[in-house]
Order: sequence, then C-alpha cells, then structure tokens
Amino acid sequence: MKAKRKVLNFKKSVKTTGRIGIVMGIIVSLVVANVLFTMITGVHLRSGENVLAHKSGSGSSTETIVANRGYIRDFKGEIIAQDVESYDVIAYVDKSRINATKKLVYVVDADDTARKLAEVISADPETQEKAYQDILNKITEAQAAGQYQTNLGSYSRNLTADQKKRIEELELPGLDFEKSVARAYPTGHFASQLVGYTNYDDDRNLYGVSGLEAYFNKELTGKNGQVSYQTDSENNRLPDTQKYVRLAENGNDVWLTIDYDTQLATEKALADTMESNKAKYAWCIVMDIKTGRIIAQAGYPTFDLNTRENITNSLNVPSEFPFEVGSVMKTFVYAAAMNEGKYVGSDTFKSGTAIIGQNENGLPVRNDSLTGAQVIGTVSDALGKDNGIVTFDQGFIYSLNTGIASLITNYISPTTMIEYMKKFKLFEPLNIYGLNEVDGTLNENHPFDIMSLGFGQASTVNTYQLLRATSAIVGDGTIVEPYIVEKITDSTTGEATYQAETKKGERVISEATAKQMQHLMQQVVEDERGTASQYKMSDVKIIAKTGTGQMYDPEIKGYSPSYYTSGVIAAAPADDPQILIYYGFQSENFRFYSTDFFKDIVRESLQSLNKYTESSNQTTENNVQVTDNYVEYTMPSLVNHSLDYVNRKLDGFKIKKQVIGDGTTVIEQFPLEGEKVSNAQNTFLLTDGANITMPDMNGWSRRDVSVFANMTGLNVTFTNSGNVSGQSIAPGSAIVKGANLEVELK
Repeated sequence: MKAKRKVLNFKKSVKTTGRIGIVMGIIVSLVVANVLFTMITGVHLRSGENVLAHKSGSGSSTETIVANRGYIRDFKGEIIAQDVESYDVIAYVDKSRINATKKLVYVVDADDTARKLAEVISADPETQEKAYQDILNKITEAQAAGQYQTNLGSYSRNLTADQKKRIEELELPGLDFEKSVARAYPTGHFASQLVGYTNYDDDRNLYGVSGLEAYFNKELTGKNGQVSYQTDSENNRLPDTQKYVRLAENGNDVWLTIDYDTQLATEKALADTMESNKAKYAWCIVMDIKTGRIIAQAGYPTFDLNTRENITNSLNVPSEFPFEVGSVMKTFVYAAAMNEGKYVGSDTFKSGTAIIGQNENGLPVRNDSLTGAQVIGTVSDALGKDNGIVTFDQGFIYSLNTGIASLITNYISPTTMIEYMKKFKLFEPLNIYGLNEVDGTLNENHPFDIMSLGFGQASTVNTYQLLRATSAIVGDGTIVEPYIVEKITDSTTGEATYQAETKKGERVISEATAKQMQHLMQQVVEDERGTASQYKMSDVKIIAKTGTGQMYDPEIKGYSPSYYTSGVIAAAPADDPQILIYYGFQSENFRFYSTDFFKDIVRESLQSLNKYTESSNQTTENNVQVTDNYVEYTMPSLVNHSLDYVNRKLDGFKIKKQVIGDGTTVIEQFPLEGEKVSNAQNTFLLTDGANITMPDMNGWSRRDVSVFANMTGLNVTFTNSGNVSGQSIAPGSAIVKGANLEVELK
C-alpha cells in the first residue's frame, strides 16, 4: 500500500516559531535583568546570595594565638609564677543600647552595680570599699562624658572564672567580659622583691616590671602564633580555602635555687621578727656552703605579689640594701691576723676604751697616752662596758671593739686589714645572674674610718657580699660564689638552655686558718658570755658571730640615737658546716629580742638538705630517718595505683594523708616519688573521682594549702603569714575547679 505524504502546514509552523521566540526573549530578558541587578546590588536575584561577598569583598583574616609567659619555679619545680585565664569587666553606659526585645542592656543603676561587683571582687571590707568607689567613679565619669562603654578600673580586671560566673548570676544589665591572661603567684608573699611582678603593655601583653620578671623578661616572654585564612566581606572564612597556622611558642621556664619550704619558713620568721621587734626592716639569706646555691632569701616589709597593695618597700633588701654590719666584720680582721701568723689568742689587751691617733703615714693607731689634738677619735666597747684586761680570744667572744684597735696596731697593719678585706671580695660586685644589686662602699677617707672598718662601721656591704666573703671562713678558706638561678628550660621540651654551676674563687686563707676561726666562732655561741649565746640551739650545734651596727639617719645627717642593726652570721652544723645564714633586722630593740625565729630557719634549712639530725638519730633498713620527735620517709611511687595498694604501701608510714576526691585510683601525688616526707608534713593524693570536698585546713602550712589548691584548681589568696587559722570554704563543702578560697594565716 502506498504511504500518504505528510503535507507541512506553513502557517502553523510560523505560529509555533513565534511562540518559541517570545519565550526565549523572556528568558534572555530575565538573565540580563538578573545580571544588571546583581551588578548593581551585589545580590543574586533568584538565590538572594551576596555574590560580591565572595568576589569583590574577599580578603584575609588573621587571629593571634597568645603564647604563655614561662613559669618561675623553685628548685624542685614548685610554681612561683604562672599565667592563668582571667576576665576583665566592661560596662556599656549608652542609654540608647536596647536589644530587639526592648530590654535595657546598659548600666541602669551605677551605685547598685558598683556595690554588687565590689562584693564579688573581694571579701575584705576595706578592699570592697575601694573597689566600689573606683567602679562607681568609672561608670559615672563615662556617663557624664557620653561614652558608649568603659572599663571599670584595676579592681575589675583579672577576675577568675568563678568570679565571672558569680557576676553573671547577678544579671546586672550592661556588663560584659573580655577574656585575658593574668600573671598569678600561688604563693603570694614569697621572695616578692626578688621575684617581681608584671603589668600589661598597650596591647594587653604581659611584661616584667621588676625583679626576676623584668630581668628575664626576654626569656619568659613567648612568641605569639597566628591563624590566617581567606574571608568574605563579612569576615567569614571562604570554603575550600587553605588555612595557615603558626603555633605559639611559650616562654622559657626559670628555675630558682630557692627551696619552697625553707623560703616559707624564712618568710614567717621575718614576719614574726617585724611584729615582735616593731622593726623597720628584717631580712635573711640562706646559702648552701658547698655549692653557693641560695636556699632562701627575703626582705621585709614585703607585699603580696597578686594584689600588690600597700607596697612600702620595693627593694630586694638582701642584695640592694648596703648597710654597716657592725661586729660581724671582726671575723675578717681576726682571720687576717691568723693567716698572717701574727695571732696569739692568749695575748691580752686593755678593754673598755681605746684612744686612736695616726702614724706618719696617716694610718690609724691605738695609743692610749695621746691627748689633745693628737687624738682623732675614741673607740669604746658596747654599752660602755669595761671588761678590764682580756685575751684576744675573749675579745672576739665578747665582741670588743678595743681588741680590733689593738690587733691592727700591734699585730697587723691597717693596710694589711684592707688588703684582706679586698681578698675576701667584700666590696666587689657580685654579678649574680638574675639579681639586681647595689654594692657596698669601702670608706678610706679618714684614718678613723679605716679603724671603724675593723668593727663594721663607716663602710657598707650588702648581705650577698657578706655571705660570699664568709663562705671562705666557714668552708675551707676558698670563696664560694652565691647564685640564685638554677636553670632555664624550654617550656615544651624541658631542655636546659642555661644550667648553673658551682663557682669558686681564690683561696683567701688556709684551711687551718678557717678551722681555727670556726672553733673561735663556736665559742661565741657556747660560752655563756658569748654575744651569740642566745642563738645556741639544743638540737643543732652552730657557729656564729653577731653584729650590732649603728644606722645612719639621713634626716639628722648622723647616726640614729635609738635604731640599730642587729644581725648574726651563722653556719651549721658546727663540725661540718653545710648552710650559711645571715639574719638581721633594724629596730630600737637591739638588746632583748627572741632568737626563736632564727632557729626555725636553721632547722628548715638543714632539713631541705637532709642534714637535720640529732644525737638520737638512727636510720632503719627501710630508709626511714628517725629522731626522738621526727620521722622522715622516702616517698614511693603511688600514681596509677589503687587506693587499696596505696594504703598497703604506706602502712607503717606515720604521715598525714590527704586523699582528694572520691575515686579509687591515685592520679597525682605530693611529695613525688623519691622525695622526702616527714611525720610533720601532709601527703596529698589526688584520685580520679569527680567529687571533691574541702578539708579542715586548720594548722596547715601555706605550702600545704598551695599544693592542695594546685591539685584541685582552686584560686587561693592568703592573709598574713604563718599557719592556717581560718578558711572561706567550710570543711566538708563540695568544691569545683576555679572556685575562690581565702585563707587566713596566723
């Protein structure tokens, strides 16, 4: 069958083509319109997406990763200074600041806001009132000036996470927080002038202002890191773009030679000395004779490194306070005479008063027959007491100035005395790494000043210079250089970038002379008439020389008629000295004062070196050191062991265990494995339990509280010094990390 041929309808085809053309025209028009609209507005017509944000407005953003400042630690690693997260309060004061729900989001009641903030900032009424006034003034001044927002001053800076939470719970309108980093000092009063403190620069970066914080600012300061990435015009990161990260490098850690416990004992002793004697100043240094390592050093008045309120003394007294040491200086004159082979201890001299003139070379001499213009001065013994005819040994034991006048006239010359003073490096700079110092001055301007040098007047030294010189006498005749920084380590790797070493100077005197002087210094303590007899201890034999020095008063341009420096240079144990101590204070009470504070320092110092022993000591086969009232153990490894295991391991240890948390496994211990712990100390065992309750801290040492706070994350502040007499969190209360604990010491 033949197929039919389809005939094209030309009119219908034209009509269809026209319709297609109209549709295409509409589509083209829409595309063009969309392009034009997007070009003008930057917004895609159909999707509503801001395409310019991804194209013409694209850029990059950089965020800073803040590096932590390095730690300052004691010899065993206890933290003295560290960075902690903190918060600064800011206030919005512009009354136009109202949110979408019509809620006021500016400070409505300035007085109420200031009062409630002050109550959170401090529990101390006096500090509260200062904070309240400061905050109120900041708010009202900002309101009057028409500002939009303001910071609220120093009291509202560096708040803890717990304080931030408590402020947020008050729901005060118009407040906000800026996250920051603060420098914290867990120990508070702890070699404050030596350690120093930090402040913020204009970019809110911490920098050292004083002390070690300033001296090692470069080493302690870290290098901030960065995160960089591409962003749109609204600063959002563009997808599928590369992010560049440079990690922060934290600052190095500075490790001191200071022993935590000995330092705390020294702080308490000096605080008690200040109070007991109504002293202007009190200070002390403890040095390991064998190495030169400074075990403790402090000067009072001091201040809390965290609050830095009422700073009346910014000097590190042991190194920056040259003074006239008094009769301590006689030690070097006697040592010079012995070493020159000129000393005869049984020879005698007339005590009481000595008349001083000068020879043809302008040097001072004793000549009791001089009169009138021939006399350049008179030397008297303390309190005008006349002991008659005495031996030179007795002259040292009784500390008679007239004996010095006779020694440098008839046995050694004033020139020889000065030569030895210089050999002992009494007036030379120390150049101790990390230590700011003010050196003493040798005064040779007048013959009588030279004579006065022999008994510690007219010329000055600082205490570090005095200890360095004395190290030769209580040692083997060789000077040992003191040092205060043990090492500096990389905070990431722990690798030491600096490590201290013992440095010894030249031999100044023979070992025989040193032993002879040590024997004489022991008699100063053991003889009932010796000037150091009040320092005699029942449990430790010491050697010592006291010194009572006149104090120059700049107001009257002469010596004070009532204030004196009372001090003692001592070493222990007497038969083989390990520690060297200078302890002194300036007060009107220079005759009848307690020496118990000094004795506490001696005991703690020897204990820190494991050298504290008594005649009844015995060592058991279990490595336990025992005395009549004192038992010392070596701590085993307890971390990652169950409490049952720990209790069995410590069975027989007569120690005070403080178990922290309700867990079953120990995750941290103090003291650490291999360290010593005594029956007088607390032992802390942190478990893996989440629930922690507050113990009764009554009677605890400041160190114990700091250890507990570090383990549990508490922010602790101390009032006064001594042992715990009160705590702000009641025993048995649940505690959380970041909470504030205020502890009163007595």
